[in-house]
Amino acid sequence: MSDFAREFVTDFNDVAGSQDELIPAGTIVSVRMTVRSGGYGPEQMLTKSRGTGALYLNTMMLVTEGSYILRRIFHRFGVYSNEQGNDWIEKGLRQLRAVLESAMNILPSDLSDAAKNARKVASYKEFDGLEFLIKVGIETPKNPQYNKANSIQCVVTPDWKEYSEYKANQDMQVAWPLLKRG
Repeated sequence: MSDFAREFVTDFNDVAGSQDELIPAGTIVSVRMTVRSGGYGPEQMLTKSRGTGALYLNTMMLVTEGSYILRRIFHRFGVYSNEQGNDWIEKGLRQLRAVLESAMNILPSDLSDAAKNARKVASYKEFDGLEFLIKVGIETPKNPQYNKANSIQCVVTPDWKEYSEYKANQDMQVAWPLLKRG
Protein backbone atom coordinates (compact mmCIF):
# COMPACT_ATOMS: atom_id res chain seq x y z
CA MET A 1 0.00 0.00 0.00
CA SER A 2 1.36 3.45 -0.90
CA ASP A 3 1.98 6.12 1.75
CA PHE A 4 -0.87 8.14 0.24
CA ALA A 5 -3.34 5.24 0.66
CA ARG A 6 -2.16 4.55 4.25
CA GLU A 7 -3.04 8.13 5.27
CA PHE A 8 -6.69 7.52 4.42
CA VAL A 9 -7.19 4.10 6.01
CA THR A 10 -9.83 4.29 8.72
CA ASP A 11 -10.75 1.72 11.33
CA PHE A 12 -14.48 1.18 10.78
CA ASN A 13 -14.84 -0.99 13.90
CA ASP A 14 -15.84 2.09 15.90
CA VAL A 15 -18.50 3.19 13.41
CA ALA A 16 -22.10 2.45 14.37
CA GLY A 17 -23.57 -0.74 12.91
CA SER A 18 -26.17 -1.31 10.23
CA GLN A 19 -28.69 1.31 9.15
CA ASP A 20 -31.15 -1.49 8.51
CA GLU A 21 -32.61 -1.22 12.02
CA LEU A 22 -36.24 -0.23 11.79
CA ILE A 23 -37.82 2.73 13.55
CA PRO A 24 -39.85 1.13 16.37
CA ALA A 25 -43.57 0.76 15.66
CA GLY A 26 -45.65 3.44 17.36
CA THR A 27 -42.93 6.11 17.15
CA ILE A 28 -44.23 9.57 16.19
CA VAL A 29 -41.98 11.30 13.65
CA SER A 30 -42.09 14.37 11.46
CA VAL A 31 -41.67 13.59 7.76
CA ARG A 32 -41.37 15.47 4.47
CA MET A 33 -43.14 13.85 1.54
CA THR A 34 -41.61 13.50 -1.91
CA VAL A 35 -43.95 12.43 -4.70
CA ARG A 36 -42.34 10.06 -7.19
CA SER A 37 -43.95 10.70 -10.58
CA GLY A 38 -45.22 7.54 -12.28
CA GLY A 39 -46.37 8.81 -15.66
CA TYR A 40 -50.15 8.43 -15.23
CA GLY A 41 -53.08 10.68 -14.39
CA PRO A 42 -53.14 14.45 -14.19
CA GLU A 43 -49.66 15.91 -14.72
CA GLN A 44 -48.27 12.34 -14.83
CA MET A 45 -48.01 12.30 -11.02
CA LEU A 46 -49.68 8.91 -10.44
CA THR A 47 -48.34 5.38 -10.83
CA LYS A 48 -50.37 2.49 -12.24
CA SER A 49 -50.45 -0.88 -10.49
CA ARG A 50 -49.34 -3.66 -12.84
CA GLY A 51 -51.64 -6.12 -11.10
CA THR A 52 -54.91 -4.25 -10.74
CA GLY A 53 -54.59 -1.15 -12.89
CA ALA A 54 -55.37 1.03 -9.87
CA LEU A 55 -53.65 4.42 -9.71
CA TYR A 56 -51.69 5.50 -6.67
CA LEU A 57 -49.49 8.31 -5.41
CA ASN A 58 -46.03 6.79 -5.01
CA THR A 59 -44.19 8.60 -2.23
CA MET A 60 -41.09 8.64 -0.10
CA MET A 61 -41.16 10.20 3.37
CA LEU A 62 -37.94 11.54 4.84
CA VAL A 63 -37.81 11.83 8.64
CA THR A 64 -36.88 15.48 9.29
CA GLU A 65 -35.98 15.55 13.00
CA GLY A 66 -34.95 13.54 16.01
CA SER A 67 -33.11 10.27 16.48
CA TYR A 68 -34.26 8.87 13.14
CA ILE A 69 -33.49 11.92 10.99
CA LEU A 70 -32.93 11.15 7.30
CA ARG A 71 -34.54 7.70 7.51
CA ARG A 72 -36.85 6.99 4.59
CA ILE A 73 -40.30 5.44 4.57
CA PHE A 74 -41.91 4.51 1.26
CA HIS A 75 -45.70 4.57 0.91
CA ARG A 76 -48.33 4.22 -1.80
CA PHE A 77 -51.57 6.16 -1.40
CA GLY A 78 -54.33 4.56 -3.49
CA VAL A 79 -56.37 7.22 -5.32
CA TYR A 80 -58.32 5.59 -8.16
CA SER A 81 -59.66 2.21 -9.23
CA ASN A 82 -62.35 0.96 -11.60
CA GLU A 83 -63.48 -1.43 -8.86
CA GLN A 84 -66.35 -0.23 -6.72
CA GLY A 85 -65.76 -0.25 -2.96
CA ASN A 86 -61.99 -0.68 -3.16
CA ASP A 87 -60.84 -0.47 0.50
CA TRP A 88 -57.26 0.37 -0.47
CA ILE A 89 -58.44 3.44 -2.43
CA GLU A 90 -60.72 4.53 0.43
CA LYS A 91 -57.82 4.20 2.88
CA GLY A 92 -55.47 6.12 0.57
CA LEU A 93 -57.87 9.02 0.14
CA ARG A 94 -58.51 9.19 3.92
CA GLN A 95 -54.76 9.21 4.53
CA LEU A 96 -54.21 12.02 2.01
CA ARG A 97 -56.89 14.10 3.72
CA ALA A 98 -55.12 13.47 7.05
CA VAL A 99 -51.79 14.52 5.46
CA LEU A 100 -53.31 17.88 4.54
CA GLU A 101 -54.81 18.27 8.03
CA SER A 102 -51.57 17.38 9.77
CA ALA A 103 -49.44 19.60 7.54
CA MET A 104 -51.76 22.59 7.85
CA ASN A 105 -52.84 22.12 11.48
CA ILE A 106 -56.51 21.60 10.60
CA LEU A 107 -58.76 19.65 12.94
CA PRO A 108 -60.57 16.84 11.10
CA SER A 109 -63.84 18.12 12.59
CA ASP A 110 -63.26 21.69 11.29
CA LEU A 111 -65.92 22.38 8.66
CA SER A 112 -65.20 26.08 8.24
CA ASP A 113 -64.79 27.45 4.72
CA ALA A 114 -61.06 28.01 5.36
CA ALA A 115 -60.58 24.36 6.39
CA LYS A 116 -62.63 23.09 3.46
CA ASN A 117 -60.56 25.18 1.03
CA ALA A 118 -57.30 23.96 2.60
CA ARG A 119 -58.38 20.36 1.94
CA LYS A 120 -58.76 21.07 -1.81
CA VAL A 121 -55.79 20.55 -4.10
CA ALA A 122 -55.46 21.54 -7.75
CA SER A 123 -52.77 18.92 -8.35
CA TYR A 124 -51.13 15.96 -6.65
CA LYS A 125 -47.93 18.01 -6.95
CA GLU A 126 -49.19 19.98 -3.94
CA PHE A 127 -48.37 16.99 -1.72
CA ASP A 128 -44.71 17.14 -2.76
CA GLY A 129 -42.73 18.79 0.05
CA LEU A 130 -45.48 18.73 2.70
CA GLU A 131 -44.25 18.15 6.26
CA PHE A 132 -46.51 16.32 8.69
CA LEU A 133 -46.52 13.81 11.52
CA ILE A 134 -46.95 10.07 11.27
CA LYS A 135 -47.10 7.14 13.63
CA VAL A 136 -44.63 4.59 12.31
CA GLY A 137 -45.62 1.01 11.64
CA ILE A 138 -43.70 -2.06 10.53
CA GLU A 139 -44.86 -3.93 7.44
CA THR A 140 -44.10 -7.58 6.75
CA PRO A 141 -43.95 -8.14 2.99
CA LYS A 142 -46.00 -10.91 1.37
CA ASN A 143 -42.89 -12.11 -0.46
CA PRO A 144 -40.46 -13.67 2.08
CA GLN A 145 -37.45 -12.68 -0.01
CA TYR A 146 -37.94 -9.07 1.16
CA ASN A 147 -37.22 -7.70 4.64
CA LYS A 148 -39.65 -5.97 6.95
CA ALA A 149 -39.87 -2.23 6.36
CA ASN A 150 -41.19 0.83 8.13
CA SER A 151 -44.59 2.03 7.00
CA ILE A 152 -47.18 4.62 7.92
CA GLN A 153 -49.36 3.15 10.64
CA CYS A 154 -51.41 6.35 10.51
CA VAL A 155 -51.11 10.08 9.95
CA VAL A 156 -51.17 12.09 13.19
CA THR A 157 -53.65 14.96 13.00
CA PRO A 158 -54.17 17.95 15.34
CA ASP A 159 -56.95 16.22 17.26
CA TRP A 160 -54.41 13.73 18.69
CA LYS A 161 -52.81 14.40 22.06
CA GLU A 162 -49.46 13.33 20.53
CA TYR A 163 -49.74 16.06 17.87
CA SER A 164 -49.91 18.90 20.40
CA GLU A 165 -47.23 17.27 22.59
CA TYR A 166 -44.89 16.92 19.61
CA LYS A 167 -45.47 20.50 18.47
CA ALA A 168 -45.00 21.84 22.02
CA ASN A 169 -41.74 19.90 22.34
CA GLN A 170 -40.52 21.35 19.03
CA ASP A 171 -41.44 24.87 20.16
CA MET A 172 -39.44 24.35 23.36
CA GLN A 173 -36.40 23.18 21.39
CA VAL A 174 -36.58 26.33 19.27
CA ALA A 175 -37.16 28.59 22.28
CA TRP A 176 -34.54 27.01 24.57
CA PRO A 177 -31.48 28.68 22.94
CA LEU A 178 -33.29 32.02 23.11
CA LEU A 179 -34.07 31.55 26.80
CA LYS A 180 -30.46 30.59 27.57
CA ARG A 181 -29.16 33.82 25.97
CA GLY A 182 -31.52 36.06 27.94
